[in-house]
Amino acid sequence: MEFAVLGLSCRTAPLPLREQAAFTDGQALDFCRRLADEADCQCMVLSTCNRCEVYLVSEGAQALPAARAAYLARLPGGDNGCLFTLTGRAGLEHLFRVAAGLDSMVLGEDQILGQVQHALTLARAGGTAGKELGRLVQLAVTAAKRIKTELAISTHPLSLCYIGVQMLEREFGVKGRRALVLGSGAMAGLALEHLMAAGAAQLTVCCRTESHGRALAQRIPGLRVLPFSGRRAAAAECELIVGATASPHTVFRAEHLPGDGRPRAFLDLAIPRDIDPALAKRPGVHLWDVDSLQALSETNLARRRELARQGEALLAGDVTAALDWLNASRVDAGIAAMQHRCAEAEADTLALLVEALHLDDHDARRAQKLLHAGFRRLMREPIRTLKGLEDPARQEAYTRMMRELFKESETEATGE
Repeated sequence: MEFAVLGLSCRTAPLPLREQAAFTDGQALDFCRRLADEADCQCMVLSTCNRCEVYLVSEGAQALPAARAAYLARLPGGDNGCLFTLTGRAGLEHLFRVAAGLDSMVLGEDQILGQVQHALTLARAGGTAGKELGRLVQLAVTAAKRIKTELAISTHPLSLCYIGVQMLEREFGVKGRRALVLGSGAMAGLALEHLMAAGAAQLTVCCRTESHGRALAQRIPGLRVLPFSGRRAAAAECELIVGATASPHTVFRAEHLPGDGRPRAFLDLAIPRDIDPALAKRPGVHLWDVDSLQALSETNLARRRELARQGEALLAGDVTAALDWLNASRVDAGIAAMQHRCAEAEADTLALLVEALHLDDHDARRAQKLLHAGFRRLMREPIRTLKGLEDPARQEAYTRMMRELFKESETEATGE
């Protein structure tokens, strides 16, 4: 059995090309079924926003060229040099790294693990993931879960928005406080979601576009939506104020804040800045901007990279074990032939003993256990030798010989 992977990823191809290659679940099922029939292989498609890859397990050499031709047929421009191919250990290493999030655009992200599991479930539903492919993917998933548990790479956040809200929580407190977000774009939406998750008591958004505000209200339960002109009055009511607009100038100046002396925290996620830096000089006011968060983000990225290196080292042993299992599986057909014939001989011998010695049920069960143990002992050394073979040519030759030696008789084959 040989393992291979081919496809496009964010490391090899631009987004427009990945969009052309992307599979829906239905397309993935159809692609795998046609390829499995044409090339007599096991196959699985992993299609996400950052990658579109086909994983293969096959006995012959025809599967990989067939998969490459079928894949390129999906691309209007044909082969543009972006399609990568990995075989053997390199392919298995890639599978294990992908499952663990070590090949992701965001190192150590968690979503990919569920996507790998979904890809295998889909392939199994389509009948294109056999014992070998299923086993290899499951080994990769198990290794990924262990690494995520031991290293906890994803607990070191990289998003400035997430880091900023965590900073507010740690330095000022979010739970039970009223929060205001200025803006209605993607960053504002993320800020609202993180504040809600952190336990903010009431969330208010001030935005210029009414439709954007309505869309945010559908995502955030209980969100109060105000026009942008109401930001001063809203800020007077809130303890947390987050700037997340795309404005080219400051939208909340120092004079906008009433001098009531109440403690407040400002988080400015905008570039150019939304919030007047002079506010940091006011008593009871705390202000964090992008620069003050960037150092923590870079520290977290450096930590993720170090943990990723540790993860690579941990995966090496798992990949070796998976490759050894796959190599040993090449001789399974020969072992199965021997086991089948031995099981038949065991059953025939037991029947003769029961008849010749007039054994009752109790003695027959004892005789069956003894016979089974004897045949297992007989097969133990040949199986160990077969599974210990590393040269694919010798594995193929030994397997062919075993199947020939233990083949069915003509009478058994025809059922006469």
